[in-house]
Amino acid sequence: MSDVIDKVAGTPIVLRAFRDKAYAHTQGAHDALLAGTEGLGRPERAALAAYAAELDGAPALATHYRGLAPTPEPSTRFTALRRHAELLVRAPSTATPRDIEALARAGWGAPEIVAASQLIAFVTYQSRLAAGLRALGGHPAEGEAAEPPAYETASEGRPFTLEPLEWDAWVQTVDVDTATPEQLAVLEESLPTAKTSPYYLALVHDVTALRERSRLYNAIMYAPRGLDRRDREIAALAVSRVNGCVYCASVHARRFAQLNKKDAGPAEALLREGPAADTGTARRRAVTDFAVRLTREPGQPLDLTALRTDAGLDDMEILDLIHVVAVFAWANRLMLTLGEPRTTDAVAVTVKEPTA
Repeated sequence: MSDVIDKVAGTPIVLRAFRDKAYAHTQGAHDALLAGTEGLGRPERAALAAYAAELDGAPALATHYRGLAPTPEPSTRFTALRRHAELLVRAPSTATPRDIEALARAGWGAPEIVAASQLIAFVTYQSRLAAGLRALGGHPAEGEAAEPPAYETASEGRPFTLEPLEWDAWVQTVDVDTATPEQLAVLEESLPTAKTSPYYLALVHDVTALRERSRLYNAIMYAPRGLDRRDREIAALAVSRVNGCVYCASVHARRFAQLNKKDAGPAEALLREGPAADTGTARRRAVTDFAVRLTREPGQPLDLTALRTDAGLDDMEILDLIHVVAVFAWANRLMLTLGEPRTTDAVAVTVKEPTA
């Protein structure tokens, strides 16, 4: 097996074959997100992905995308997509409905906005996966000699909570009553409640990409053996907390609590205090620190010592952790820029953005 990630990471990591579903669906998502032609053609998609990779400090990934199609002619419509890439990569937590309205004014419809958002967010997954694999293989970080890109978070306090939340879309969603058979099949495969979820009804505009994304997510979060499920959930929570994704943080805080014999203490600490919180064990500290570092500075050197010594993780478990951090770079950005959580019926705790 070999794919784009092997290419941009500089060397294949044999260990990836043991997570063959994640391996296959990573490439499957790449191919699906570049395949669209209506409205947003392959040249626009490749150029947009290259720009997102540049913004994320991933030059090898940018080079890969630039080589896939001729550069499209400059236009007001494409400039709007580039601005959208800047938002998704650098400052997703600052998004508002006005950003979607700007794309609509530039002539983009909901299917194209969803497709572009999926592609840009997927690139941030790729860059973190490749960076983690370089560290796991003992290779230098791609951006070691460069300044890390600056990421912006919303300056005001955000309401993080352990309570269940709803999520409302800023883009027009697909009507289940008029959905195609393929859209319905992918919704049924993705999640039991997907047909009533505004999030899935937005993403199903790009049905092939949603299929690959759902299969990849399940392969990462629910793969047997390897990294303990509690570690996967605490890593997902840490990434979501850093990125300012209130909805994802709520979901994965609760999942951690369920798996941790209903002890929500470590998750509540992360929600209140951010990644500097005391999560109770050296293992969780090492997992959280790694998740934060790979989230914020994917091009910078990653030290795996604490994961191996303090947390006692083997290389398979570290691979699982890298996958979790990478996939939540993707998931958080979609949640933050295509809609917002509804907190009116939830008891929320307003906390400061993390400073560690």
